[in-house]
Amino acid sequence: MLGRFFRQNEKKENFNEVAQLRARLDYLLNKLEKTRQLFDIETDPDKIEAIIYEEKAILIRLDHLFKNAEERNIAINYTERR
Repeated sequence: MLGRFFRQNEKKENFNEVAQLRARLDYLLNKLEKTRQLFDIETDPDKIEAIIYEEKAILIRLDHLFKNAEERNIAINYTERR
């Protein structure tokens, strides 16, 4: 009976992990989209440079998220919105 309890608890934790990863993915993709939109309208060279660094930071965070999901055997379907 205890074994059944632990298995159910493990599934709950896994579901929470998946939900958290998907929420982070949605957040980062939204932030990336907004950063790219800002890049398209900005004219100040200093601000453009800052936006480029911001985009690189977001892409690194996305890469880390995918690696983290892969280590936990969590499949995330991702297609870039463009």
